Amino acid sequence: MKNRMLCGMDYSYRWTEKVRFYFSYLFYKVLIPLEVLNPRWKMWAYEWRYSLRKFVDYSCCLPWEGDESLIETRFGRFRVRLNTADAANVSPAFERLDVNQLLGLLEQSTRAGESVLFLDVGGDIGTYSVTVANRFGSKVDVHCFEPIPPSAELIRENLSLNGLDSFVQIHEVALSDQTESRIEICLDDAAPGSSSAFGEGTAFDVPSERLDVLLKNQWVHYDTVILKLDVEGMETQVLRGCEGLLRSGCRVELMVEDFLDHSVLDYLVQRGWEFKAKRTDYNSWWSYRERMEYE
Repeated sequence: MKNRMLCGMDYSYRWTEKVRFYFSYLFYKVLIPLEVLNPRWKMWAYEWRYSLRKFVDYSCCLPWEGDESLIETRFGRFRVRLNTADAANVSPAFERLDVNQLLGLLEQSTRAGESVLFLDVGGDIGTYSVTVANRFGSKVDVHCFEPIPPSAELIRENLSLNGLDSFVQIHEVALSDQTESRIEICLDDAAPGSSSAFGEGTAFDVPSERLDVLLKNQWVHYDTVILKLDVEGMETQVLRGCEGLLRSGCRVELMVEDFLDHSVLDYLVQRGWEFKAKRTDYNSWWSYRERMEYE
């Protein structure tokens, strides 16, 4: 992402962060045989082939072939869809610096005795929800939002595989800034994790709702809310639908995908969010700690 400036603040990559990202990208690929329990070497070979394919053509994806649909890693057990790119999304190397940042924030908050809510918006097959619930159990309340029925069903299966059925609440709905509406989302058959309202593939007509309406005022029970937001270009609409969260007075930490829709960054700055860090090409980290009055 190119450097972005607003109000005199640079909220994009520093060159040191870029170097760190590319080094870590290779480092965690090398570590795969130590962090994937099964199928260890198939996953290692797949990741390197996937990376080489992306280097040549970033828009392409590499299908996970064969009949092994269960992948076991240090973060959990995951069922993936064969002949799709699901395997790349459950790899321990996937968005690893962002995962490390997230787990570090959760560890800091739980050790301080805070009540913590984690919102996984754009759950895909449950990689983040399973990772957090496996690590923290009942110390962190987890809500996962995934509107596409086949993906939501796979989240349920992955939670069950890890014995986490009672630790994560699934919401089969698309978050937006509209109340009691519906939206068409297309399931990308090759890369389901990239499914969006603007893409191509199998279309699903799904319910859409504001986060404020779905969770009402539940955040008043928490000291910290951590929001992971990855909805393939709909990030700004989701944020508009949760402004009540910002009025709650609790601390809010946000990991948002800014790779597709750069306008979300301008929205965050205008609404008073504080830029914290950018660890990877895909996401940036923001914080909101003070009450705010809206027009």
